[in-house]
Amino acid sequence: MSVSIKDVALKAGVSIASVSRVLSGKPGVGAQTAERIKQVIDELGYRPNLGARGLVKRKTGNIAVVVPRGSYILNNPFFSTILDGIAKELDETEFNMLMSFTSVQQQRLLETQAVDGAILFSPRNEELSMDWLKSLAIPIIVVGSYLEDSPFPCVRPDDEEGVCQSVTALFDKGHRTIGLVNGPMSSMHSVRYYKGYERTLKRLGLTLNKELVFELDEFDGGKVVEVVSQFLQGNQHMTGVVCSSDFLAIGVMKAAENANVSIPHDLSVVGADDVPIASFLTPSLSSVHVDLVGMGRKAVSLLTQLLEGEQLEAMEHIFPMYYIDRGTTGTPKKI
Repeated sequence: MSVSIKDVALKAGVSIASVSRVLSGKPGVGAQTAERIKQVIDELGYRPNLGARGLVKRKTGNIAVVVPRGSYILNNPFFSTILDGIAKELDETEFNMLMSFTSVQQQRLLETQAVDGAILFSPRNEELSMDWLKSLAIPIIVVGSYLEDSPFPCVRPDDEEGVCQSVTALFDKGHRTIGLVNGPMSSMHSVRYYKGYERTLKRLGLTLNKELVFELDEFDGGKVVEVVSQFLQGNQHMTGVVCSSDFLAIGVMKAAENANVSIPHDLSVVGADDVPIASFLTPSLSSVHVDLVGMGRKAVSLLTQLLEGEQLEAMEHIFPMYYIDRGTTGTPKKI
């Protein structure tokens, strides 16, 4: 038999209203009384009926985590690590997490008022239109880059600074032919990474060679292996390459193995985001670090502020990146 709020009140010797105030964190109950109520709640194993509470407050108690391109994103440790941060922060709230991976699920969650707010993973305009998202009239936080004129608060890495540090680190080691492995330009992350790459080459006095820029249709490690393997087996030459994600960099490492190219003796590789597996690879992957778990936590914190009716101080919350030198980078060999 389930325990009710009335059972808690009877055993604690207080009114139902007092129990309700303690559960909702509202003032009006003395410290000793509140502590007694909490002890009774623990003793009886009482759990609030979120469904009933939602009917009263016209809230669901649910947060949507919307994951476009589910298979690509869940295979990418950048997003799974951020998701860990989201889950950790939600554990400290009363909200439940509902995830969607297809356009049908996204429409059901967001249009049927099944959630109070949403966290979107790097949406692209062709997948979730700006007008449709605004029409939902629910608080939304974007994780990863979105359109520059987006009305939604965004939590993202400092992409341009990250690639600047990557290219500069290779330059400082003596590299002068530095390539870029990037995702699709429909992604603002890819756009920012390309811009940062281009600007850094110009600042360092290096020529931009479009043949050293690999723009993929998706952040797909398998496609990276195919494309970069063909390049490395050909006559083109580069001594170093920066990648817009560690996932892509791992694909480059596999491509080098396929082409019998030694890392870092023949080719230096730098990833981005410094996902947990980066330091466990052989050789360990040089990368630009960003606090991915912190980004997930920040997204939840911002969303709960909006749900509580608070105003955010800024629309963009940019996490710094800094270069970490590991085993995949070295000085270029003499040609």
